[in-house]
Amino acid sequence: MKILLISYNRIGDTILSTGLIDHLLRKYDNASFSIVTSSIAACIYQDLPKLDKLIIADKKKYSLHWFKIWNETRKISWDLVIDLRSSSISYFIRSKKKLIFRGNQNEHKLKQLQTLIGSNNELEPTIWADEKNYINIKHKKKLSEKYICIAPISNAPVKDWHLNKYLELLENDLFNDFQIILLGATSQKEDLIGINYLVQESKQTINNLINNADMIETYFILKNANLFIGSDSSNMHLAVTANIPTIGLFGPTDEKLYGPLGKNNLSLRGNKSFSEIVNHLDYKSGKIKSYLDDLSVTKVNKEIEKVLHNK
Repeated sequence: MKILLISYNRIGDTILSTGLIDHLLRKYDNASFSIVTSSIAACIYQDLPKLDKLIIADKKKYSLHWFKIWNETRKISWDLVIDLRSSSISYFIRSKKKLIFRGNQNEHKLKQLQTLIGSNNELEPTIWADEKNYINIKHKKKLSEKYICIAPISNAPVKDWHLNKYLELLENDLFNDFQIILLGATSQKEDLIGINYLVQESKQTINNLINNADMIETYFILKNANLFIGSDSSNMHLAVTANIPTIGLFGPTDEKLYGPLGKNNLSLRGNKSFSEIVNHLDYKSGKIKSYLDDLSVTKVNKEIEKVLHNK
């Protein structure tokens, strides 16, 4: 059975969609998968069982990436095409069955994907990499026995809590028993300066792994963490996949769609709801550097204490 999945470009959405693929792996013993994705998200599929082909189609001018997808898929008669991008191209690909995702703003993305695929069970995102290949991750990355992971930087500054807030957060003696692991990636000079300031000024023991752990390494680092705190980002979705307590900090993205689900997982925001933020006149004007400034350190600290106590 040949299955073509036209998947997402962004890593966070890609991680969420792995639950759909895992459902198909369990349902069809004879399935083989061809996946359309981006170069930045391709790593998520590197150990996918029954992977036939990865089609890397990064966005190009004049929508030429769609021509590449068409050219690499048009000669095959597929048993099932699943189009998560809601594109037109899937209508022109030969297939016995097609599932075209039509998203809504009312349900969590995982629930929407569950409905699309017709599963009676909740979808659980997964990483297929063999843990044996990462058995030395603790030594390699100099991890302590007890540590908390923080991912302060996402793909957009408006989604991030100010680094000074994290510095204030880490003044809580609650963190004294843990090594603090910083996760994420950035090439922005301003971000890197801020991260260095956080490391130097904090009283806590900080192991800065920003730009020093790929996505799969990050997953295995997270698997043994006591807690994750951070922006709505791919790292937050990896933390949920790793099945650890996860606190996601939300501003101009909707926790109803993307918030961390599961026991000891929660979404936090300031005084403004998602709709209040996106409907404000200044939204996307560039005037606002972060939409999380009204999220207090006290509020985050209280929830951290609850989660660690219930763990």
